[in-house]
Amino acid sequence: MRRTDGELILFWTLPALAIIWILAFFLFPGFVHPMSPTMSAEEVAAFYRDETARIRYSMILFNWFGVGLIPTVMLLAMQIRRMAHRTPILSYSLIACAGGPPSLFLIANMFWLLAAFRPERAPELTQLFNDLAWVTFTILVPYLIAQCLLLALAIYWDRQEQPVFKRWVAHFNLLIAVALMPAAFTALAFDGPLAWDGLLSFWVKNIAIAVWIIVMGIVLGQNIRRQRAENLVAA
Repeated sequence: MRRTDGELILFWTLPALAIIWILAFFLFPGFVHPMSPTMSAEEVAAFYRDETARIRYSMILFNWFGVGLIPTVMLLAMQIRRMAHRTPILSYSLIACAGGPPSLFLIANMFWLLAAFRPERAPELTQLFNDLAWVTFTILVPYLIAQCLLLALAIYWDRQEQPVFKRWVAHFNLLIAVALMPAAFTALAFDGPLAWDGLLSFWVKNIAIAVWIIVMGIVLGQNIRRQRAENLVAA
């Protein structure tokens, strides 16, 4: 029962996570209208001079969003531990991947903050921090792809009479992994769908992450409630 209660506490961090993401997304002017990699150093520097306060506050919010991703992955790892596997290696692998996206996300936030910390610095240096932030933020997808593939594999291998997750959840995670893959190549393009402001690398990637959080949050909530009810009946 204590474990289930702890899972419920972590689960209810998800609504706060969603609120932080929405607020920070619309607060950061570089996301509402994604900055282009083709902007000159002077244009980038002017952006940070004009939007200094909004950039700083939005990045502080985004830092908490990055930390908030960890409990979600831990809840998924707990669900994998309940599956009928001969070894806990899949849950350990998922936990190992959990630190990657939040860490890289926080690094990207740090570069955005550094660019806005001294907006009066040389435009070339501000552009450098901006490039570091956008490229880091966009190419962190390998960890997310690995999480989706590990979760899908765990579900396919769960041969219980009543599996922890239905098989459509595995199919859904494979679809999300495919949607995230183009963003891994964003450093190869300055324009087009693969650029960091492009259709695939920005919009498809971020929408896929948002949909994944919503769908997996709903599925996790259903599982935790069902398992809590089963524990009460057993007690």
